[in-house]
Amino acid sequence: MKLILILTFTLLVNYSFAQIKFNEKFADEKLYNKALSADSAIKAGEFGTVHSLLIVKNGKVVFENYYNNWKQDSLHQLQSATKSIISTLLGCAIQQKFIKSENDLISTYNSQYQIDNNQKKQIRISDLLTQRHGLVWSEGAWEDPKNTWRKVISEQGDWFKKILEVPMDTVPGTKFIYSNAAPTLVSGLVQTASKTQIDSFAIKYLFQPLEFNNYWFWQGNNGPQNNGMALISLTSRDMAKIGQLYLQNGKWGNQQIIPQSYVQMATSPIVKGVGLNGAYKQYDYGYFWWSNPISQGDKKTNVFLARGAGGQNIIVNREENLVIVTTAWNMQQSNKVQLIYDWYLCD
Repeated sequence: MKLILILTFTLLVNYSFAQIKFNEKFADEKLYNKALSADSAIKAGEFGTVHSLLIVKNGKVVFENYYNNWKQDSLHQLQSATKSIISTLLGCAIQQKFIKSENDLISTYNSQYQIDNNQKKQIRISDLLTQRHGLVWSEGAWEDPKNTWRKVISEQGDWFKKILEVPMDTVPGTKFIYSNAAPTLVSGLVQTASKTQIDSFAIKYLFQPLEFNNYWFWQGNNGPQNNGMALISLTSRDMAKIGQLYLQNGKWGNQQIIPQSYVQMATSPIVKGVGLNGAYKQYDYGYFWWSNPISQGDKKTNVFLARGAGGQNIIVNREENLVIVTTAWNMQQSNKVQLIYDWYLCD
């Protein structure tokens, strides 16, 4: 009996930290048939212009297909799903002890900038990660003259300084204000604390351990070190690896990439009932990760996910040990592609 328990534990440990085996298929007939139905709907144009659907269960591929001339090695812009990558890099910085905790004040790592406002001095890294920074910020339609992000990136220069100069609206940690300001500042903090350019940091501490061989950083404002790694492109398979990393509590192979405690917080429903859009009534929010979406039809789904405009999704279902990736360019119905999971793949 003791021997059986030891063997069982060994198998669980080895399985828990397994990497994705893209050359192996996981036999799940029910899920595969659902995927075929989703595939037919995609080909019929039900979800606009979709580029990929990848389903991984128990670290093996259940289904993988590419559409509209996209291929397995095609790079795709993640749009705002980039925020979840930046959250992961913050976890890497904590694991590497460049940053003590996400509960640190941002002023600890921004000594090069003079922060005079007392409320602004109280902003913690976790307030940025949960989009509760308290800054006066408006980020609606791009053509809106009140779009704060557009004002920032319309000029060259120190975007970190420009963002830190924005006035305060509320006490930090109290009000959800979705913005590109927050991940830009987090990226800057990682860069400052590690004394490493953010793209080099990403490659060394995340991409190389997970064996990313193909990626692209936006070169706006003279490169990621100046734009906060605001936009990145990855392959669908590498997006799946990010989801699998979180399923494995931050461990890849024998290496702890991000702390397990950080994974738990990042994917927890810290801020509840946010994110209203055309396809969903609300989401909960963790550290640049969304969770527990409720559709306009009142369907509740117990997943956490990275989301990017047009249909860039990394959807993770812990109970099913499942990672689903979509890439697309459906800008007319920006959130509809996520419904591939809701309508066709989940129970």
